[in-house]
Amino acid sequence: MNELIAGGGSYMLPALFAIAVVFFCVVVFVSMRKAVRANDQIALLEALLREQRKQTKMLNQLIELSCEPENDVAEQEEAVQVVEEPSHLMFRAER
Repeated sequence: MNELIAGGGSYMLPALFAIAVVFFCVVVFVSMRKAVRANDQIALLEALLREQRKQTKMLNQLIELSCEPENDVAEQEEAVQVVEEPSHLMFRAER
C-alpha cells in the first residue's frame, strides 16, 4: 500500500511543470492578444487624426476663400431691408 502512495509522487514534479508551462502559455497568449488589439486601436486613431487634419486644412481653406473684404460686408447688409413689422424681412436681389 505504501508503494502505491509513494510511487505516485514521482509523477508530481512533471505534472506541476506541465501545468506551469500551460499557465505560462495562456498568460503569454492573452497578453499578446491585448497588445495586438492596442496596436490596432492606435493605428485607427492615427488614421482618424490624419483625416481630421485634412478636414481642418480644407475647412481653413474654405474659410479663407469665403471671407470677403469689409466693403462687401457693408453691401450685403444693405441687401436686407427690414419692413415696419419686425417679423418680416424683405430681401433685395443682388446686382
